[in-house]
Amino acid sequence: MLKLFRMSTNIKQVYVALQLYENEIDILIGEYYNTRFNIIRADKYTSNAISDFSINNRDELIKDIRKAIQTSAEKIGTAIEKLLLIIPAYNFKRFPLRSKVLIDSGVIRKEDIARAVRNSLRSKVDEDVMVVNPMIVKYIVNGISTRRIPEREICDEAIVDIDLLCADINVCYEYVSLIEEAGYKVLDICLNSYAIAREAALFEESLSKNVIILDVNRSCTFLSLLSKGKLVSTEVIYDGLNSMINRIYRTYNVPYNDIPKLVKYAVNYESEYPDDIVYAWSDSGTTKTLTTRELNEEVSKPLNTFCDKLITMCNPIIDENVKIFLTGEGEQMEALNDLLCQKAGVKVRGYYPDTIGVRDPSLTALYGVFFVYRDKVLLNDMNVSCIDLLRYDSLIDHKELDSEGETITTKIKNLFKQYLEKGGN
Repeated sequence: MLKLFRMSTNIKQVYVALQLYENEIDILIGEYYNTRFNIIRADKYTSNAISDFSINNRDELIKDIRKAIQTSAEKIGTAIEKLLLIIPAYNFKRFPLRSKVLIDSGVIRKEDIARAVRNSLRSKVDEDVMVVNPMIVKYIVNGISTRRIPEREICDEAIVDIDLLCADINVCYEYVSLIEEAGYKVLDICLNSYAIAREAALFEESLSKNVIILDVNRSCTFLSLLSKGKLVSTEVIYDGLNSMINRIYRTYNVPYNDIPKLVKYAVNYESEYPDDIVYAWSDSGTTKTLTTRELNEEVSKPLNTFCDKLITMCNPIIDENVKIFLTGEGEQMEALNDLLCQKAGVKVRGYYPDTIGVRDPSLTALYGVFFVYRDKVLLNDMNVSCIDLLRYDSLIDHKELDSEGETITTKIKNLFKQYLEKGGN
């Protein structure tokens, strides 16, 4: 009976991931069930206590985090107890090492690989960073190199090449302490760049070609380089969509909350009707309008300046053997993609998760952390959920009665039965 119980709990786990993103607190809740992920909720909450990844008001942000988590918990009907936390890859450093483990049983097991990873975490890194993600690059067994787990291979010794992916120690501690002070436990942490690459399967892409990830946000952009199946570097540029958003606001005083949609969806340099009105609003009783021509002219200079910055950073490695992936909120701006293609001279592919419920490029890292953590769960035979599964399942199984005392299922059956009795075809 104990075995049956464990099997039943292992096939279903619910994870909750949180990201402090620009001026938002993003929460993603997903269910791992029977080898696949299902998205339960994706929620975004505004917070003025954070910009890019800098904290403006710590106490206010803790309150906002607590309120956001409680709101999401109410929506799914059960308390959230633990979280997977996204850490910005600020001050990113990579420390490659080789971990050797003796195979006492003569056959490699997952426990041996997990031991190699634990041994690697004892290695020293620079004092200004801490290890966030140990990434297994490859295995060497009996002189043969492989990227898949060599489970059940016969040998006396296994070699595991591991990259210790690190980020700024102060940022990591500050982010984790925020969640803990809000009253929640951090189950694990993950770098945003690593999570994006993992979710988009870009490590596999980088085996044959160098891959550049442009994670474009409102006030900052992360540029990450992947090569030969490794996350080589991540740099931060403090520029993004805000340079265009703020320029439109200063010139036309358009309601600020509506400008991001105009920048992402209405900028169109190839418009056949440039004088068409794309936005109208009222200011002190006066109706004002904004045309496609005015929008394009106002956005053109900051957009070109921003693209030039990105291309300057990428130029040393841009050649015919490189792939560029655009994600983050900037992926929704078609004009940005087109201009980057022109200036880089290579194709720029926009990326967002294709899973129902999370088809939003700004949630790519948040979704990717599920896969990163799932690898750890499988390697260590862990059975962990971020919520009370028994309570959650009882809520899902519970069928609400309508005012006449019928369940929805029963009501549909009765309607169908009445339809057949009336001779419906």
